Amino acid sequence: WIKDGEPLDLSLYPGWTLKADGSLVMATVNEDAAGTYSCTPYNSYGTMGPSGPTRLVLQDPPSFSVTPAEEYRRDAGRTLLIPCQGNAVATTTWSKVDPVRSVSYSIEPNGSLLLQPLLKDHQGEWECSVSNRAASVETRTRVFVLGTSPHAAAALSVSPGPSRANLSWEAGFDGGSAQTFSVWVKRTSVSDGDGRQDWFSVPVPPSSGTSLQVSGLSPATDYQFSVLSQNKFGTGPFSEIATARTLDPPERSIKPKPPASLWANQSSAGVILQWALPDAQQPPITKEVYF
Repeated sequence: WIKDGEPLDLSLYPGWTLKADGSLVMATVNEDAAGTYSCTPYNSYGTMGPSGPTRLVLQDPPSFSVTPAEEYRRDAGRTLLIPCQGNAVATTTWSKVDPVRSVSYSIEPNGSLLLQPLLKDHQGEWECSVSNRAASVETRTRVFVLGTSPHAAAALSVSPGPSRANLSWEAGFDGGSAQTFSVWVKRTSVSDGDGRQDWFSVPVPPSSGTSLQVSGLSPATDYQFSVLSQNKFGTGPFSEIATARTLDPPERSIKPKPPASLWANQSSAGVILQWALPDAQQPPITKEVYF
């Protein structure tokens, strides 16, 4: 290897090694690494000459000169401009984190994110990335859009019993106005030829928060559940559907049959009682109590 016109002495650069295939490995890179390099391959027959030169340029990673605030709250239909700038040689890009659907936005020449007009779908987490040829750095901010219908509830869970189901969920953002919930239920098991059933709704009292017990269900039956939110601006989307099966009904307790042919015999030791056991029954008799 040749560096800056001179043979490269690896002993002068701790952490630098030459691999068997001729590659030069720099375990640590500092200002000593900058320069122009070329290599000359050869074997027992000689060489075809050195490679063309390649230049190694060191560049500091980018940094932010302006970062966005932790969050922004703005009414729908307004304009929202979120600043984000890197140093002079960095490129700024924006993206929405985990978008449900594609949303429109633009990036200003100075790197700021422009949301105009502000829509419900703009709500969520946004990431600003500043990059150059060396590396990239990211920062995030969260946008809350006010004056909209609620966002969908999430993390719906169902704990079924034989004739009821306990539901709980996480409320989505309320759109800047108090929201109420209703639970929608659909029976999916087919029995007695009645086919599939229609959805029916159960209102959630405000005192219940984000949980509800749905009663009046049939045992050993499959049901679908979803949560719908609503505020003064309108109705939000349904939550994802959760499916659960109610439990089998508990076994009925059967009173055991009494013993038969009870008789008593007086003896010197006392009174001896004898009786005949009843016929075998289910569940079987496991113990007897004497009085």
